[in-house]
Amino acid sequence: MEDWIKKFPDKLRLAARPVDMSKGQRIFRFGDKADAVYHVLDGEVCLTRFSPEGVEIVLHRAREGDFFAEASLFSAQYHCDAICTRSGRCLQFPSETLRHCLTNDPDFAMGWVATLSRNLRRQRATQERLSLKGLRMRVIHYLVDRGNAGRLELDQPINRWATELGASHEALYRTLAKMEQEGVLQRQGSTLILLQQQPDSSV
Repeated sequence: MEDWIKKFPDKLRLAARPVDMSKGQRIFRFGDKADAVYHVLDGEVCLTRFSPEGVEIVLHRAREGDFFAEASLFSAQYHCDAICTRSGRCLQFPSETLRHCLTNDPDFAMGWVATLSRNLRRQRATQERLSLKGLRMRVIHYLVDRGNAGRLELDQPINRWATELGASHEALYRTLAKMEQEGVLQRQGSTLILLQQQPDSSV
């Protein structure tokens, strides 16, 4: 268990249950009773919903150190599917116990607010990215937001990244290739380096 989790209130820490996750496993489904919040120790969990046309929409990608399902803490049901996309482990915290600790431990409650604030910033960046018209601009936004000075080590397959960007993997391959040809982007294996930021959103 991570050191900072050891500082959780005893009641919550002792109630935590480790869960092994395998790729493709559904942790919960849309409409299931919202009885737990989760923390990723290792691996990745994708929170998704589907449009009326059946298109998968990625709401959040929880990786090592991230919480997920916290948005359903005060809801009766989960609002999305949680699917493991990279095998690993997570901790399951009972919602009832977590609500009790938030009510009765001000220091823990402030730490929890800080955690939610970080998650909110990331989710807002994702929404802003998906609102951009062109796939090229979404790629640039992602590299600036998630990378270090435009340099990013991509930690997921291209097809999963394409889904996160709201595009097909074929369209993303074409966009990356064109950006390379134009000297906007450099690829070194799984490392992407943004060389220029051009406002062309036609792709």
